[in-house]
Amino acid sequence: MEMDVQKNPWSRDRTMRIIIQDDTYRDVINWKSLPKSFLPSTIDVTKEEDICSESKAFLLMVEPDDSIAAVKAYIQEEKGISFKKQKLLNEDGGVMRDAQTLTLAGINKGSTLILRYTPLTQIYVSTLTKRRFKLMVESDDTIADVKAAIQEKEGIRFHKQRIIYNGRQLEDDKSLVDSGIQYNSELKLVLTLCGC
Repeated sequence: MEMDVQKNPWSRDRTMRIIIQDDTYRDVINWKSLPKSFLPSTIDVTKEEDICSESKAFLLMVEPDDSIAAVKAYIQEEKGISFKKQKLLNEDGGVMRDAQTLTLAGINKGSTLILRYTPLTQIYVSTLTKRRFKLMVESDDTIADVKAAIQEKEGIRFHKQRIIYNGRQLEDDKSLVDSGIQYNSELKLVLTLCGC
């Protein structure tokens, strides 16, 4: 998964075609790009054919009575793409509801589904004690999401964290992109002494 992100760094939403054959297989192709400031500048993705040439295929087992939610769960399990960040669309671009089964949604042998999601990228967090660690985040994650990830990874309570970037404290409700955070950006983690 991380390798795919590095090969296609600029897409805001990753879009993949999912072809279901014999009720079992999906062929996945990505074609969209992320904000240029958010991921590495090692790839020129100004041409759609460059983006498509970096795509990967993957296969999943499905049954006709699987729900769209089940398909998303399979994708999360196999590819690490968060269930809540996935959006599945039919060939006409209509959003598919999680409760629908493939059969009820009109998905048959050879049908195509499109998966959209925001891919992960890496940022770094450093502490005053010179500890530095990597976090995998999404461009639309908020500073609150970053604090929650730090709490999960490092055990540092959310309310004790202050995140500093370019000399200013970041607000919890701001997204990473809105805060000017890019691929490989380094955030400073400052801890409060009180429980406030």
